[in-house]
Amino acid sequence: MAAVVIYMKERTMRYIAKQDFFSIRRASIITDNDRIVLTKLYQPLIAHQGLAFFLTLEALHDQQFGDTPLSHEDLMRHTQMTINDLSLAKAHLEAVGLIKSYYKQRTGYGEWVYELYAPKTPAEFFADVVFSGMLAELIGTEDAQKWRLSFAKPQNLEGFEEISATFGEVFHPDFTKPAFGMSGSDAKLFSRQTLSAQGSFDRGAFIAEIAKKSQINTATFKPDLLDDIEKKAALYGIDELAMAELIIATYTGDVSEPIDFRKLTQLVSMESKFPFSKTRRQAKTKISSDTNKAMKIKLMEETSPLDYFRIRNFNNPPASADIRILGDIQKSYDLPLAVINALVDYVLEIAEMTFPRALVEKVAAALARSRVGSALEAMEYLKKTTHKKKKAVETEKTASNEKASDQVDIDALLESFEREKGSK
Repeated sequence: MAAVVIYMKERTMRYIAKQDFFSIRRASIITDNDRIVLTKLYQPLIAHQGLAFFLTLEALHDQQFGDTPLSHEDLMRHTQMTINDLSLAKAHLEAVGLIKSYYKQRTGYGEWVYELYAPKTPAEFFADVVFSGMLAELIGTEDAQKWRLSFAKPQNLEGFEEISATFGEVFHPDFTKPAFGMSGSDAKLFSRQTLSAQGSFDRGAFIAEIAKKSQINTATFKPDLLDDIEKKAALYGIDELAMAELIIATYTGDVSEPIDFRKLTQLVSMESKFPFSKTRRQAKTKISSDTNKAMKIKLMEETSPLDYFRIRNFNNPPASADIRILGDIQKSYDLPLAVINALVDYVLEIAEMTFPRALVEKVAAALARSRVGSALEAMEYLKKTTHKKKKAVETEKTASNEKASDQVDIDALLESFEREKGSK
């Protein structure tokens, strides 16, 4: 196997036994381009045994018959690998995020489930300072640069004008028609999924800033830790340079828990309300309920929830309680950031610029159950869900001109979400 050091907690390191059985499931679509990336970029990290193990599992996936597990002994004969080779190959694949392994002890044997994930794209791979650094260390900087250039973008289009038709120019869907309200079945369709998706957070710049401004060993920042830091930065809208300053301030030096995440949460909350870093990117856009829908969706897709809340709140920072609510729903419901922004927009609109926790959690739960994945889907779903209830509430308005007559009954809306939850 390649000379790559893998650090694993004792409780997660379990070797395969010959008598164990296994089954395979895909968490992602695996394309031909993915296989090229695996061969060119991942093979030095996982060695040829790791590559063979992954590709064999991927090929065997479609040969499973129902829930009948496959034999590791058959896998040994098929790959001509020993059981120890298979165990080490599995560990390498787990370490780089290509598979997740699940284990259940049966009487006299063990049962494994291998869940396959797509590799990073070339751009994601080389943007990851850990992965690109390991590749350069294993095959040399010169060869690593050659592989990088082999994935370079095609012809320079400078001087050309992009004139492609937009979706709206070709199609004119009527979102009020029943077809656009179909929620579909509960079956979860395949999509491209990796274990550590990259965002606009520049990991290379983050590591460089850490090295520049501190004595912290950058080897501390392994992929899992970087994932947690990136998620925190995305939620609070803090760029990599400002995040580096906060990480330095919360570094503990402890091998098992190098970052004090409780303290980090406090600091990022303060940073989001009272930016002190000159590197902070702050949006100054104004937005209201009558802002062009396409512009609003674009803003939701490109802005962190804390920045979007600030924008939606007339560029006033959210209260500490509101920040805690946003952090809690991201942790509890694992919603995409754009969907959280749609939730913020919706709740502030119907609750007259307040952000009641009970309502926020009800809406977040409904969006999570329906597997809403984008800002547009969230907006259309919430519009459909509350349309009937809002109409019923409006029929109960009095003839007076009091302000309350223009509001949606929040308690009634909560009850609506409760009933919907019970019906499912």
